Amino acid sequence: MPLVSLCMIVRNEEKVLGRCLDSVADLVDEIVLVDTGSTDGTKAVAAQYEAKIYDMVWQDDFSAARNYAIEQCVGDYWMWLDADDVVEPDSRLKLRAILENPGADVVYLPYHLGCDEAGRPAMQFYRERIFCREKGYRFSGAVHEAVSPFGTIRYGDAAITHRKEAPGDPDRNLHIYQKKLLRGEPFSPREQYYYARELWEHGAYRAALPILEQFLQTGAGWKADQVGACLLCARCCEKLEQPEMALHYLLQSMRYDVPHPEICCAIGDHFFQRKAYQTAIFWYETARWTGQLPLEGFCVPAYGDIIPVLQLCVCYDRLGDIFTAAAYNEIAGRIQPHHRAVLHNRQYFTSKGIDVTSLQQQ
Repeated sequence: MPLVSLCMIVRNEEKVLGRCLDSVADLVDEIVLVDTGSTDGTKAVAAQYEAKIYDMVWQDDFSAARNYAIEQCVGDYWMWLDADDVVEPDSRLKLRAILENPGADVVYLPYHLGCDEAGRPAMQFYRERIFCREKGYRFSGAVHEAVSPFGTIRYGDAAITHRKEAPGDPDRNLHIYQKKLLRGEPFSPREQYYYARELWEHGAYRAALPILEQFLQTGAGWKADQVGACLLCARCCEKLEQPEMALHYLLQSMRYDVPHPEICCAIGDHFFQRKAYQTAIFWYETARWTGQLPLEGFCVPAYGDIIPVLQLCVCYDRLGDIFTAAAYNEIAGRIQPHHRAVLHNRQYFTSKGIDVTSLQQQ
């Protein structure tokens, strides 16, 4: 059974670090913690778990800090977590089994962010999480750092859940990128993409678009980022009131991968807003039947089930087919029985004389 090191970087995480380590400390053989300038009781909390604590001056570079932590570990494998991550009880046994026998050089695990009304992850994606130390894996990128995988790869089922308790600095990442620009340092394709995402989140849509275009033209990005860039271009165009260009970028995404549910819903929304309901129906149905959500990149599970179903309900109602509309609402009700839109729609269809009780029994 291999020895496993947990590598973490922290600063002022006194309130959440214990919760994280409670969930995972007994699953690993050592905890390596790099503190980048805490002024609270973070180190005291870490000491309770016999963590090996190292100090490092913060350099506006997440990869540098993570790589320093990796260099201190001695396990056969290492894994990383952030202080506001937890391994929920239903994933602990799964993670234990993976750590006892990783079976690959790199293990990707699901990463869950937030919860929807049904308690499901509001957003999820797979992150490279566990690594064979002798292969020499390292992070790259000052922000949104990642490890470029090579060797044998395994996708595990033990989810890591991100449970952020307090808002962070919304400008931190953008400022790191801007300092990099001022120093005249070149951006990698991945950094171009994530810099554009930061600009989008700050409302700089016109500034984000050409950077996304440059990223796509390099052809060097990860497939998931290429699809994400197309979606982000479309959203920029929508904000800039350029709907036809938005549609162009959404369709362009299919150069890089099969249609993702979120892309299909966005195309459906484009035609819905133009009252082309039959065309919108095609794309919402496609969102439902495109298969599993992509392993790579961000994904919102709701785009694969309840969102397109609720939109299909509205489309059929607009077409005057109220019975089919009500039937779709009940399909949505099976996915999320207490969803506010489902409950509101039931009242509406009942007022129109539809026996929703009989539909629920079908």
